[in-house]
Amino acid sequence: MDVDSGRPVISILVVDDDDATLALLSTFLRRNGYRVISATNPLRALDVLKTETVQLVITDLMMPHVDGIGFTQQLHQLPGYANVPVIMITAFGTDEVTDRGMRQGVAMTLHKPVELARLLDLVGFATASPPGH
Repeated sequence: MDVDSGRPVISILVVDDDDATLALLSTFLRRNGYRVISATNPLRALDVLKTETVQLVITDLMMPHVDGIGFTQQLHQLPGYANVPVIMITAFGTDEVTDRGMRQGVAMTLHKPVELARLLDLVGFATASPPGH
């Protein structure tokens, strides 16, 4: 619970193999009141989720080992994570990639270069509670 606002603090897992992007997104989200956990690849992210609980995942599409869509599939198979929203960031923003991602559980796709204001809007939308909750 955030002492100043009385709202619960929302935890976000950011997964990106590019250190600069990971740092930018993590810093930006922290400055906007979110708790951020970061991972440099999907395998580390899945390992982190064994001990951490998050309400949202932001992942890059193109990463080593497993792409963002494959990672989303694996994430949603974890106990307690079937309905966690995923925002995928990609420089390959074709309709085919977006459709493939949505079929595998990606809630929203954001195209690079990332507009931070748009990211904040999507994060707010993805983590908003339904009315009365």
